[in-house]
Amino acid sequence: MNETQASNRGDLVRTTVVFQLKLMADGFRDLVLVPVSLVAALVGLLRGGDEPEREFNQVIEFGRGTEQWINLFGNHDNPDSTNSVASIDAIFSRVEETLKQQYKAGQTSESAQEEIDEALQAAHREAMEKQSEK
Repeated sequence: MNETQASNRGDLVRTTVVFQLKLMADGFRDLVLVPVSLVAALVGLLRGGDEPEREFNQVIEFGRGTEQWINLFGNHDNPDSTNSVASIDAIFSRVEETLKQQYKAGQTSESAQEEIDEALQAAHREAMEKQSEK
């Protein structure tokens, strides 16, 4: 297996992990918004007045903001901001960069580094075996 194939596989693993984490965040957001939106609608109905939908619209706006922050399918541009919580992608990138820096500097715990190395070597051996079977 050449370096490009390993890089492509690594990118796939990273993308899959990030997507799964985003799915969990999106699901949690939906789980929270269901009762909140129902309460907001109920409050608007009971309050009445000129704008009974005011609270519900605030929930919708909050949902739109979290949709951009989660950016599940990559439809939104990532804000160019030094704010580390500008988007979930910025958080994941920062965590990934920190882990890479620690690994390169040898600051990860010895056992964690050994486990990472063993997992990478096992994946490489398996890929080489599959490649030789072709």
